[in-house]
Amino acid sequence: MKVVSRIINVVLVIVVLCSLVAAIGSAITKEPMLLTVIRSNSMHPVWERGDMVIIENLKEEKTIHKEDIIFFKTEEGSLSKQGWIAHRVMSGSREEGFITKGDANKYTDQSSDGTVPIKQEWVAGKAITIGETPIVIPKIGYLSLWAEKFQSNPLLIPVIALVLAGLIAFGEIKFTKKRKKKSQGMELQLIYIVGGLTIAVIMGGTMLTSGQNLGLAYQVSDKSQGVIMGSDVGILKVGDKVSRPLSELSNNGAFPLIGTINTSDKQIELSHERVILSKGEQIKSTYTVKAEIPGKYESSIRVGLFYPFLPASLIYFLSEQSYWLALVSVSLVPGLPLMVYPFVNGKMRRKTAKLLRRKKRKIQSSLPF
Repeated sequence: MKVVSRIINVVLVIVVLCSLVAAIGSAITKEPMLLTVIRSNSMHPVWERGDMVIIENLKEEKTIHKEDIIFFKTEEGSLSKQGWIAHRVMSGSREEGFITKGDANKYTDQSSDGTVPIKQEWVAGKAITIGETPIVIPKIGYLSLWAEKFQSNPLLIPVIALVLAGLIAFGEIKFTKKRKKKSQGMELQLIYIVGGLTIAVIMGGTMLTSGQNLGLAYQVSDKSQGVIMGSDVGILKVGDKVSRPLSELSNNGAFPLIGTINTSDKQIELSHERVILSKGEQIKSTYTVKAEIPGKYESSIRVGLFYPFLPASLIYFLSEQSYWLALVSVSLVPGLPLMVYPFVNGKMRRKTAKLLRRKKRKIQSSLPF
């Protein structure tokens, strides 16, 4: 039974870690990364919804071959609203674009209304294969698919946190008497610490996916205006002032959210820098570029939504220093009581200190000097 229990624990840890890598990595890069979850059955029987696939992220100079399974997002046609798609390359080239098709589909993607051959720059990666078989981890992606519900119902987060804390407390009450002193070690302390970290990671992951990082390239000229491909602003003449929509902040949860918008570019003015969103509230934000100093600019605007686990003024201050500092600080708050408890509880603290001293003496005695 002990062996079976350990195997189950290892499997659960792998599932959670893979899901976190897929969710958080994709949230940061805004594209499939290393591990990605399959959301449809269009490639059956190669893989199915809920499977997780290991992918290789492609750079533009990488060659794409026929029969490769690529991950792409179209910007034209009826498929442009479906997000990232994983289909097989049937034909094509870098210059002409690629014709793609799901193995379970009768027709190619380009048979859809307005869908053109897939351009190389639309491709984020391809499935890693052994021979001709992709590396697929069956069904463990369902945890990530389920976790996506957090974005539309933030109330689930504190509920899960309370459930985790309750399970840990229940486990301590029920099994403490049954544990032998020799086998206890730091097991209970680690349960508290890992439980707190798990809550923090879940919190951070959901706040990260609700945020946005907008890259903004533009140029300021002394002489004339112009257009830059991929830029909503383009080339501005000194003295020009241009406003554009930025993001729509919304709160579909049951309690307030704290929103922050930051940029280090002094020529960009933001319509909203600090907001508190009540239940059901939506705010449309904009940015304004005031062309003052000639030059080329690669700026970014970071939009963040945070749970109100810290005072709004403190979250604003932290986000001005760094978005990541604010994210980590807010994420740690709900899990902090669990992580700190082993060091606050006198009996547990003494056991931990005693065990650490024993381990230290053991290590010192084994050293050759």
